[in-house]
Amino acid sequence: MGWKDKYRYWKITSGRHDTGRGVMKSTMFFQSKAFLILFLIVVFALIGASIGIFVAIIDTTKELTTDDLEFKSLTTVFLDKDGKEKGRIFGDQNRTAVRLNEMSEYLPDAFIAIEDERFLKHKGIDIKRTIGAVINYLLPGGKQYGGSTITQQLVKNLTGDDETTPKRKIQEQWRAIQLENKLSKDQILELYLNTIYLGQGAYGVQTAARTYFDKDAGELTLAESSLIAGITQYPSRYDPTRNLKASKERQETVLGKMKELGFITEKEYQKAMKEEIKLKKGKVERVLHQSYFIDAVCEDVLKDLQERRNLSKVMAQKMLYSEGLKIYTTMDSSVQSALDEAYSDDSRVFKAFKGNSVKPQSAMVIIDYRTGGIVGLIGGQGEKEVVMGFNRAVDAVRPPGSSIKPLAVYGPAIDIGLINPATVVDDAPITIKLAGKDWSPQNSYNGYRGLTTIRSAVENSVNVVAVKVWSQVGADRSYDYLKEFGITSLKDQDKDSPAALALGGLTYGVSPKEMASAYGAIANGGYYIKPVTYTRVEDRNGKVLLENTTEARKVMDERAAYLLTDMMKDVVASGTGKAARLSNMPAAGKTGTTTDNVDRWFVGYTPYYAGATWFGYDNDDGKRRKIPGNTNYSAKLWQMVMEKAHKKLERKEFVEPTGLVRKEICIDSGKLSSDLCRLNHRTRMEIFIKDTEPTEVCTTHVQNQ
Repeated sequence: MGWKDKYRYWKITSGRHDTGRGVMKSTMFFQSKAFLILFLIVVFALIGASIGIFVAIIDTTKELTTDDLEFKSLTTVFLDKDGKEKGRIFGDQNRTAVRLNEMSEYLPDAFIAIEDERFLKHKGIDIKRTIGAVINYLLPGGKQYGGSTITQQLVKNLTGDDETTPKRKIQEQWRAIQLENKLSKDQILELYLNTIYLGQGAYGVQTAARTYFDKDAGELTLAESSLIAGITQYPSRYDPTRNLKASKERQETVLGKMKELGFITEKEYQKAMKEEIKLKKGKVERVLHQSYFIDAVCEDVLKDLQERRNLSKVMAQKMLYSEGLKIYTTMDSSVQSALDEAYSDDSRVFKAFKGNSVKPQSAMVIIDYRTGGIVGLIGGQGEKEVVMGFNRAVDAVRPPGSSIKPLAVYGPAIDIGLINPATVVDDAPITIKLAGKDWSPQNSYNGYRGLTTIRSAVENSVNVVAVKVWSQVGADRSYDYLKEFGITSLKDQDKDSPAALALGGLTYGVSPKEMASAYGAIANGGYYIKPVTYTRVEDRNGKVLLENTTEARKVMDERAAYLLTDMMKDVVASGTGKAARLSNMPAAGKTGTTTDNVDRWFVGYTPYYAGATWFGYDNDDGKRRKIPGNTNYSAKLWQMVMEKAHKKLERKEFVEPTGLVRKEICIDSGKLSSDLCRLNHRTRMEIFIKDTEPTEVCTTHVQNQ
């Protein structure tokens, strides 16, 4: 466009050209007006729609009442299966709450400085941070940061609602405004500092102070207070026990912010920056005499309150520890009493280790396998030192050794018709490729015994036979059966290893609770029931909050389960589990020993209960300590406990299902016995699932000419 054309265009657009001037001005006016009206209509429509959505969200937002937020001191009571009180917990002790005026003066300031510097000025929402957060939410690529105030974070902690959606954010902001109108800043800050998660399972600053420094919150220095405050943003990243360098860098950021805002002086800042961080893990105690059983019940109730009642962890803890619940447990007091006595310092088993610098540990779980109810549980030997600490009965997973064989090898093989108790397998050397290398399983005894029946292999825990049968069952099928038996600690790498599935050298192991319930499924005719520690939870007004209804899942045929039981009776009667024999009740079970005698197990059952016992050393220092001698202390403990637990129970036998037959067989061939087999005393009466019994007569034994 030349300069003349540009001039002509300028005259037209500026109204200085006469041609069509009036028409053009009129047209442009009406177009501009129409556009403006349309624009305003769209804007007001969007504003109206937004307001409508906003109002609708607010109308459906449940209000947090002050009653929901108050610290109560109502006692939660635990009852055994007969309704007798067996324990109680108190809110203030279990919550480990601490008042604002009992905290270090630096703690509140440190959290305000790094989390919400305008906390004392806003009314629940920090407009500046909110606008910034919204802009960054709408403009991808911008620096992402949260706009939540301390009040909003408290709302999130109490509701457990951390969904990252605009709707959830609006609800959170509305509740924050409501809280600011109902509670003082001190009350909000105190609640926040008692509910915030600070890593290592520590909720609240008092628990964190004990966890990281073995101090009360009121004893923390400026350096320690700022370090704890720094954990809040990313507890896993800034956990000082795992990444002290990152935690220290974050602490320095907190200190810098505190100095910037005038919370501390330059001198205090410099001193705190130079202070060496000395971590010291402490014990967090909530009540003095809470049993391992009650610990397990608390864990289950907390989990179920969150999952079934849709509560946050903080609100579930608050309900359990301070709202006067009544919890009906599955505990049988006579069984639990037998456990407590056997695991005391005066127990004859543990007296043998009295002078040792490092004492062995043990755990046991007993289940009523017909209901799934855990009737007795103990997570350690001797005086219990902490509440809700490490509970070996449910938390410890240790390699089960040969006690895995009935679940992963023999049970599946009988159930799918591969073997029966009379099946003969050659106990002779075998080599298998394992992780690219040749691996030959070894027996617990020297050498090999040749042709061996499955019954004898179970009774004497013959490793070679177990591996050979496992190879027929297949890794996938063996793995799947273990999962059906309720074993949840399996890893994919276990699937391809006969050392793991056939001989129990699992990557992580199994807990006593899961072993007890798995064997309980065998005792229960092949039906697995998930174990429970309580039947019902009521609030202080008698309203049922939780109820446990158990369901049975079929894992294997009841006749196959009975064959396993019949063989494992021999383990107790004359095999590796003789130490577990009871005087007044039949018992079936299996021993388990891991490499170098590091772990000892006995898992077994009676016509009443199934029980799993582990014995060994804690390996929290990374050392694999051997159990001295050849005594199976697990079997001894199992016998001590079960003898007393069954003392007043009527003797009865395992119920044999229909569809079984008995035949005299030759123990060298597994076939029907001949006169020569009898002459050589190589026969026994064996039990079979009908139509699987042998039909051929043994020809192994021949008459000497």
